[in-house]
Amino acid sequence: MKEKQALEKLSNKQLHTLKIVFKFRFVTSSLLAEYRGVNKNSLNRMLQNLVEAKYLTKQYDNSYRIDRKGARYTLAPKGIAYLLKNTDLSKKALHAMYNTKTESFIQHCLTTFQLANHIKQAYPDELYIYSATEIAGDTDFPLPRPHLYLRRQESSDSKPNELFIELHHDSQPFLIRKRFNKLLEHYDDEGWPDGDYPTILFVVASDRQAKTFVEYTQSVFESTGIDDVHVMATSLDDMFNISPLLEKLVW
Repeated sequence: MKEKQALEKLSNKQLHTLKIVFKFRFVTSSLLAEYRGVNKNSLNRMLQNLVEAKYLTKQYDNSYRIDRKGARYTLAPKGIAYLLKNTDLSKKALHAMYNTKTESFIQHCLTTFQLANHIKQAYPDELYIYSATEIAGDTDFPLPRPHLYLRRQESSDSKPNELFIELHHDSQPFLIRKRFNKLLEHYDDEGWPDGDYPTILFVVASDRQAKTFVEYTQSVFESTGIDDVHVMATSLDDMFNISPLLEKLVW
């Protein structure tokens, strides 16, 4: 009985790990170690313990080794139930994690995590970084929620204080335009409680696609007369290089 009770009571580090998995939906040990700034070997032991205790599910097969991909971890039903009972995380977002996800969705989650790590390391004391699941319960945000929401730790009079990052490097151009129009509808119908609507940064497949998309947004603004929503676009490669565009937004 004591052994079972000890198993059911997670340590603070284990609970923190589950919360990060909740934040990004799917993780690898490398991404998780980078995010937490800890040794990967000790983290692997913790992940294995959580898998054996059925709080996490591990996805791995031999093709991952060939493709140089790490094992993926996501919340198991027991882990979801534990977070539902012991945290104030969004119940709607937690219940959604029971659903089976496609490979493309998993890859998108891992790319989002990778990008969040990159921004976190580049601007450790500048920005708070929230994922779509973390803001799922906040009705101020548009649906579906932005992939990442960045908020400046100390407000600025000359730079954007809030930023939506829309990660569409794997989307067709017409779907990206559709999402942009949906965000404009949200701006027009709901506005933003803190005043200025967050700057919106679309991350697309290439520099050429970014240029074409920005031209489209400018034409929409000209036809609608909207002049107080700021939309930018860049390629995924530029984001991972910390493009001058992102530096312009932050510094």
